[in-house]
Amino acid sequence: MMKDNSLNNYPEITSWANGQLLKDPEQITFPELLEALQDQERVLEPLYLYALSDLRPNELRALQEIWLNVPTRRRQALLEDLEHLTETNNLLSYEAVFRFVIFDPDPQVRFHALQALEVFDTDDLVPDFLELLDEDDSTDVRAVAAAVLGKYIYRGELDKLDKKTQRRIEQKLLAIVAGDEPLRVQCRALEALGYSPRDEVHECIAEAYQSGDEDWMASALFAMGRSLDNCWDEIILSNLYHQNPQVRAEAMRASGELGLEDALPAILEMLDDVPDVRQAAIWSASQIDGEGVETALSALLDEPLTDDEADLIERALQNLDSMGESMNYSMFGMTDGET
Repeated sequence: MMKDNSLNNYPEITSWANGQLLKDPEQITFPELLEALQDQERVLEPLYLYALSDLRPNELRALQEIWLNVPTRRRQALLEDLEHLTETNNLLSYEAVFRFVIFDPDPQVRFHALQALEVFDTDDLVPDFLELLDEDDSTDVRAVAAAVLGKYIYRGELDKLDKKTQRRIEQKLLAIVAGDEPLRVQCRALEALGYSPRDEVHECIAEAYQSGDEDWMASALFAMGRSLDNCWDEIILSNLYHQNPQVRAEAMRASGELGLEDALPAILEMLDDVPDVRQAAIWSASQIDGEGVETALSALLDEPLTDDEADLIERALQNLDSMGESMNYSMFGMTDGET
């Protein structure tokens, strides 16, 4: 997809506007931002994306008023970029924008908004997510809505969401798994249900795995990892060398979630596998830890890497460090917050 602007992996932002070098988003007035968004002939500088963070109520209302005047392709590119910035910069918040565009006329805009909202506390949007899951005419949007709802089952298990809402979500997702929705929607629904301890969910996971369909198998393994139930250990371990990379990757991820030490030799072997399996192996190794993990992950940094791969490895090494610190504290009967 051609995009209105290139963020080039979001380096230090400096850009030209009106013949002057801008380094501070505060140098852009909000009316100027709104005008730039609507002007199809004007390049939307990366700096403008920063100005959309943490909008005040009056700014949000003004943005809503002109939103549908923004060309569709620009709205698509903008939401994709805002989602990326949300993943890579925790000092920026586009929650207000994502919230109001989940019902945008364009399915690609809705897709990116829903996907981005998963990192925010949006319990109040559960009815909207259920509506999109039920009624949206885009398979991609329904699939991502199903995936996002898994977070709220997890919150319910932590007593951070009322049980009535949790049960409503579970019932809807169970109906989708048992129904005739497109396979992609059904698979995301099964994965979301992984957090639920209900007997029906256990049966759905087992049935999906036993189907022999590799898409269902991959989603079943994903759900097994989320379940934190060691009854699935043998199945997960038996799929670490599966011929299908998707199944193999999900077995890696599930092993990491469940901390399966027996999986570690296979996981370390997969550090030079195809990209999806390799990424799953990198993170899973950091979750399990064990002899040789830090050395193996550190060695990867000497290889040619994409920016995303390098970032993943750095985060995996940080995760190892945090696990080590937690272990050291526990040895002395202390929690991380104690001194």
